[in-house]
Parts: sequence; structure tokens; C-alpha cells
Amino acid sequence: MLEELLRQLGRGGVQSYQDLTGALSISEPLLEAMLENLARLGYLRPVESCRGGACHGCSAGSDGCSVHGQGRLWSLTERGLRAAARETGSPA
Repeated sequence: MLEELLRQLGRGGVQSYQDLTGALSISEPLLEAMLENLARLGYLRPVESCRGGACHGCSAGSDGCSVHGQGRLWSLTERGLRAAARETGSPA
């Protein structure tokens, strides 16, 4: 199931918790637990704030970002990007 989540995240773009729970047919609490597990394993990192350059490289762009709502913001780490590329069959 974690591989499926990595594959979904590896598709890029901004995905809401609703997008992810729908794509994976799971509950929001399960999604949050899976995200926390991927973070603990070094594949994701929480984005605490979009200020001060934290959005560098974000697919939503730092100008006029409107990412908000329920859930936390997460970003793939280098390790996560490599694993997602393997899962999707894309070059790393």
C-alpha cells in the first residue's frame, strides 16, 4: 500500500488528501498514518511553511500559491523522488 502511495505521489503536482484517499480508496486517518510512516522512513518531509524559500521546487509555484485546507503539506525527499521514479518507471 505504501508503494501505491509513492506511485501516486510520484506523478507530481499538488494532490489533496481528498485526491489521495479517493485514488487509493482509503480513509483520511489511514492516509495520514501512511504519510507519517513514509516520513519516518525518509521518503517524505513535512513542509511547515511556504515562506522563506520552503516552496523552492514546489510544483505549485511559490507565487500565488493557494494550497490550503485540511491536512498537512508534504514533499518528497531525494530518497522519495528516487523511489517514486522506480514505482512509476520514470527516470530518477
